[in-house]
Amino acid sequence: MTRAPKRWIAAAAFLALLLIMASVPMRLALALSGVSEAGLSARTVEGSVWSAEIVDARLGALPLGTLQTHLSPLALLTGRIDLVFKRDDARLGALAGRLHGSDPRGLSDVNGVTSLSGGLGMIPVDSVRFEDARVRFDAGGRCVEAGGRVQMLVAAPIAGLSLSRGLSGPLSCAKGRAQAALASQSGMERLTLSFDGSGAWRGEFAIIVDKDPAMAAALAALGFRAHEGRFQLTTGGRF
Repeated sequence: MTRAPKRWIAAAAFLALLLIMASVPMRLALALSGVSEAGLSARTVEGSVWSAEIVDARLGALPLGTLQTHLSPLALLTGRIDLVFKRDDARLGALAGRLHGSDPRGLSDVNGVTSLSGGLGMIPVDSVRFEDARVRFDAGGRCVEAGGRVQMLVAAPIAGLSLSRGLSGPLSCAKGRAQAALASQSGMERLTLSFDGSGAWRGEFAIIVDKDPAMAAALAALGFRAHEGRFQLTTGGRF
C-alpha cells in the first residue's frame, strides 16, 4: 500500500473517531471521567462533549451556577479529561476555567467570582474571586502545583475592621497541601487557608487589635482567642 492511501485511511479513522466522540453525551463522559472525584456535581447536564450546559453546578461548597462547557479535544487525544467551563451571568458575575479529572486532578486558568455558601465554618466569607488560579493534586491527594491569586470578601459585623476590599494573596503548595495566604490592605487582618485533595480544609483568621477594648470584646464574642498579641480564630471542615 502506498503512503498516500495510508494517510487517507488514517485521516478517515481519525474523522470517524471524532464523529463517535461528538455523539457522546456530556453526562456520560463526566460519569466515566473521574471529574466527580474532583468535587463537581450538578442538578442536570445537557448536551454533548463538544457543547454542553451544566445546570446548578457545584464544586464542593462553591456554587458555580449554570456553566457552558466542553471537553478539550487536545486533552482527549492524550487520554486526559479537561473540562473547559465558563459562566456569563449578569447577577453572579463572570467565571471561567478548566477542571482536570485525570491525575493530577484539580483546577487551572480560573478567573472570576463565585459565592461561598455558608462561609468558611465560623469565618463569614461571602464570596471568592480568582485570578489565574490553579491547584492540582496527585492520586494521593497531595498538592503538586498551585499558583495565581485569591481574594475573599469577609462580611465581618465588627465596627472598626477595614475589610471592604477583602483579603487577598497567592496560592501555593505547602507541606503537601494547597495554601492561600491572604491579607487585608492594611495587613492587620490575615487569613491562612489550607486544604488537601479530599476537600478537608483548615482556616486561621488572625486580627491585630491595637489597644481597642471594645473591638477585643467583640472579637472574643465571635469566638476569637487572644494569642501572641493578636486575636485568632481557627476553624475547619470539608468543601
